Order: sequence, then structure tokens, then C-alpha cells
Amino acid sequence: MDIIQNFVFYMQSFSEILEGKYGTVFETIAIALFVVVFNFIISAVLLKLKEKFLKEKKLWLLSFVTALYKPLNYFVWFLAAMCSVDIISTKVFSIHFSHLHEILSVGCVLAFGWFLLRWNWKIVEFMIRLSYSHEITMTRSKLDIISKLVTIGIFIVTVFLLMDVTGRNMQTIIAFGGIGGLAIAFASQQVIQNFFGGVMIYTTQPFTVGEEVSLPENDIQGIIEEIGWYSTRIRNMEKRPIYVPNSIFTQTVVMTPSRKTHERFHHKIGLRHEDINHVKEVVDEVKAMLIAHRSVDKDHKIEVFFIGFGEASLDIEISAYIELEHEVFQAIQQELLFSVASIMKKHGAKLATHVCLSACYPVANPIPLSHMTAVEFPKK
Repeated sequence: MDIIQNFVFYMQSFSEILEGKYGTVFETIAIALFVVVFNFIISAVLLKLKEKFLKEKKLWLLSFVTALYKPLNYFVWFLAAMCSVDIISTKVFSIHFSHLHEILSVGCVLAFGWFLLRWNWKIVEFMIRLSYSHEITMTRSKLDIISKLVTIGIFIVTVFLLMDVTGRNMQTIIAFGGIGGLAIAFASQQVIQNFFGGVMIYTTQPFTVGEEVSLPENDIQGIIEEIGWYSTRIRNMEKRPIYVPNSIFTQTVVMTPSRKTHERFHHKIGLRHEDINHVKEVVDEVKAMLIAHRSVDKDHKIEVFFIGFGEASLDIEISAYIELEHEVFQAIQQELLFSVASIMKKHGAKLATHVCLSACYPVANPIPLSHMTAVEFPKK
């Protein structure tokens, strides 16, 4: 009973301090103390709830408590600061804030809008993680466009709430906004084009975040890092960021190499003329090797042909399509080239080497071939 009585006594004393019975200084200190204690309790409660929802994997509730803390904390401090300023100005300077209620209402609406934005961002953040772990089927691009649409909705709701709490006439604002919007539309056609270009990217999805793209006409190639309202950020092969206006993608050819299902293995090798007796054997074994290889797609043409007599070589053309699922094409290509080299070595065939005279080392007055004499180098 003594504990309860003491608690009631302290609460009554604290209430009297808040009412200003012990002076303005104590009243202001009491408000600050109340805010500190309140934020400490709220922080502890939200932390416990966050741990609980994280273990239970309740996405919506987890994002809710995570998004709530900062807006609530800042609004409570804002409320305490405004009340303290009003108390000091009233009792010391005899000036009362006539619009205090309106100011607090605006702060409440802004805190509410901030909370909704944070909740939206946290939900998208958690869902992107689930998307990467393949726990949900939605891609990052779809989540991104949904987040942007929700963000627009939150801004619209916040603006209308602000007009409501400040007593502004909505019809006047809407009429002015229509005229102003028309003027802005004429003045910012490029911005609007880029905005709708971004909408088209999200709608048609010629590429998504994380994919490799190539714009041949603009000599741009790299990885998509972010698709924004106005521009898209691409990280090129030199790791430099390139910001491309979204309208460009609706006016030029866009290639997405990362969506390739196959890569073509295409090479031409030239054997020596003295290896003419081994050409057929090399061709047959190379084709058999390609057919037996695990990464070569048998549903596409596998072509290995002796295509003609070159000036210094017997030309063989090799063509096949490699499935790009888990392995890197360069590693498969290297493996196939080593296999081709082993087949050539097995049959004693060698690559032809071209004699390079004036083509490689141009001179002012080249000597005609008829005036040249053969030089035989001594064998070692």
C-alpha cells in the first residue's frame, strides 16, 4: 500500500508541475522529462514487438513498428517544444500563440505522411529481400513501380489533409492547380516526356534493375542500377555511372544481353595445306565432340564444315549454340577450343601461319616477288 500511495503522490506532484504551479522553469523541465520517459518506453515496446514479428516473419507488422518509431519520436519532441515555447512566451512575454492548434495539426499530418512513406519503403525493402531469396514471385521492378505509385498517393493524401487542417478552400486550390498545371506542362515538356518514359519502362519492362543493357546508337553498355522518375542510372563496364533520360529508351534501340538464352560459338580455323588428308577426320571428330558436350544445345544447328581453300590455309568453320544457364560462356568457349586443339594434335594437324611481307611491314618501294631469292636457314 505504501508503494501505491507513494506512486500516487509523485504522479499528483508531477501533474501539478505540468500545470505550472511551481513556475515556468519547472514546468518546462517536466515536459522535457515526460518526453524522454515516453520515448524510452515507446522505444522499448517497439523494439520488443520488432523482435517478436521478426521471429514470426510477419512482414506487415514488422514494417509497421519499424516505420513508426522515428515519426512518433520526432512528433512528440515537436509537440513538447511548441508547448514549452507557448508556456514561456505566455508567462514571460505575455504573448500567446493564437495558431498553436493549427501548427500542431500540421505537424501531426506531416508526421503521419512521413510514417506512411517509411512504412511503404520498409515493406518494399523487406519484399525485395524475399524476391532475391525467391520466396515471392514479384520482381524488383514491379515492387519499385508499386512503391512509386503508393508514394504519389501518399503525397496527394498528405496535401489534402494539410489543406483540411489549415482551413484552405479545396475548390480554389484545385482550380488554381489546374491552371498552374497546364502552364507547368507547357514549360516542362522534357520532364513530362522522361516521366512517361519511365512509366513505359515499368509497364513494358524491356529491362529491369540488375540486368545488362546496350544502346548501340548511343554507345552505352552496362548494368541497370536504378530506374528513376526522370532518368535511369547505368553502371558501365569501367564502373562509371551513366544517367540516361528515360525518354531516350522510347526513341532508340535497346538490347538486353542478359536475357540471352544462348551464346553462339562461332570460329574459323585454318589448317596447313599439307594437312589435307586429315581435314575430314578433324571435321568429323570436332562435330562429334560438340554433339556430346553438355552445354551445346542439340535443338539448334551444329555445323562443322570444310568451307574452302584459302591462300595459305584450309578453312574449317565451326558453329554451335551454347545454353547459358549456370556456366559462363567464356569458360565453355575455352573448354571447346582446347578440345578442338586436342583433336588437331591427335591427327598431327597444325594451324597455318600466314607469310606477312609488305602487308605487315609496308615500305616505300617493295621488292617484287620475282626478284626475291629463297633463303634457307640452317637447322639447329
